[in-house]
Amino acid sequence: MKADLTEKFGRNLPRMIEAVIVAGGRGERMGGVYKQFSSVAGKQILFYPIEKFLDYGVKKIVLVVPKEKLSIGEEIIAEFGSKVNVVSGGEKRQDSVYNGFKETSEDIVLIHDAVRPFVSVELIDRVVKGVKAFGVCAPGIPVRDTLKIYKESEILWTRARSNLLQVQTPQGFSRKILGHIVSLFSRQVFTDELAFAEKLNYAIHWVEGDPFNIKITYPLDMKLAEAITGYLATT
Repeated sequence: MKADLTEKFGRNLPRMIEAVIVAGGRGERMGGVYKQFSSVAGKQILFYPIEKFLDYGVKKIVLVVPKEKLSIGEEIIAEFGSKVNVVSGGEKRQDSVYNGFKETSEDIVLIHDAVRPFVSVELIDRVVKGVKAFGVCAPGIPVRDTLKIYKESEILWTRARSNLLQVQTPQGFSRKILGHIVSLFSRQVFTDELAFAEKLNYAIHWVEGDPFNIKITYPLDMKLAEAITGYLATT
């Protein structure tokens, strides 16, 4: 498998690339269930992205888990050897990203949501190429649905969808740019690292995302993940 991927992507493994897999959520929208530790098709969700980033050939993965789950995280990474480290997260996503970033040292750092289990090596490669060319890159899928702005039960107006993206992870950064971004974490709160890059006026490149690269957020997403796992096993 590793040899096949190396030939396909023209890589000399290990790459000088590191990944921070953010698994610090506490499952508020899943009724208090830590979804990153739940199982899909008999395997914990966390295992899927770890395996894909290792297949791609990153030099190191930093897994960020809730501090109360640190011992479980240590048990999980024991199966992967020295290429995967685990650290405790913080109260907010950006706190967890900061804790993970501190454990990295390479020129390209990828930030990925642990609850996007179906990231592919092809998608990772597209993002890495974008980072090499532009410094900041993320995958996205153009929005297909009509979007409405609302207040309570009233629809106020329609937002044109022609230039809107549904952004996924991994989001990739040069080390210099991500270091600048994390320096602002104590001052402002945003939903992802790209928002900080926007605030700092960095040019952000996007590449084609993957419709299978879903984020497991609600209980229904677990059923969808099971269906995706079954489909991918047959292709």
